Amino acid sequence: MKIAVIQTDNLPYDTANLSYLIQRAKKEKAKLVLLPEYVLNRFFKEIEKMPISFIKNQTKHQLKHLKQLSKVYSITIIAPLIKIIKDKKFKVIAKIDGEKIKYYYQQVYMPYSHWREDKFFDINESTPLVFNIDNIKFGVMFGFEAHIEKFWEYFNKKNVDCILIPSVGTFNSYQRWLNILQTKAFLNHKYVIRANRIGAYKDWEFYGKSFGISPEGEILNILGNKEEIGIFSIKKEKIIEARKEWKFLELSKLIKHF
Repeated sequence: MKIAVIQTDNLPYDTANLSYLIQRAKKEKAKLVLLPEYVLNRFFKEIEKMPISFIKNQTKHQLKHLKQLSKVYSITIIAPLIKIIKDKKFKVIAKIDGEKIKYYYQQVYMPYSHWREDKFFDINESTPLVFNIDNIKFGVMFGFEAHIEKFWEYFNKKNVDCILIPSVGTFNSYQRWLNILQTKAFLNHKYVIRANRIGAYKDWEFYGKSFGISPEGEILNILGNKEEIGIFSIKKEKIIEARKEWKFLELSKLIKHF
């Protein structure tokens, strides 16, 4: 099956451009669309200073439009959003199938002095989304959470085939991201698809370069630093071959004393 990564800048109320991008994904016969973090809402450093009511209305507007697009084009959309519940603020990933929406609430936030998501957002206990499309089992987590081994262990227990990672990478982090996710894909026998946004906040540049990695740890494609769509083909037989050839997950089960 085909996955479309939409690499774009901030789209808070730009319904025409998002509609066009989803339409293009459908023309490429994609059955799933993955969006980066902080494109449907403003970037974190901006929403820190915004009224909660503005964020809530923005998300409501986006969800209404995403449901329409998913229904019209019969396509599953994976979309990071900011969800407001009784004045509490949550980062969520929404899985949108027409009128049906399922949410994953981010569990681990950035705790750094220049990027204190942990001080701004609330936590609602949640387990990562796992779902099937065309005999491919997908798992979804936020970019920052990809550094935490517990998430990979969870997806292994669920026998996930492909991990979808919306992200908002900036500064000089690209090569580190590529190295980490190539290794994770290879050791865990999974496809890994990362969607990263473009654009900038002041002097912070979001560099794009969204990519896909095969279960063998090979790079499928790397996008540039402009708005574009990446199409990635996911093949079940490639996953099965990697698991049979390398057996890392199978061998890990033999260790029972620690």
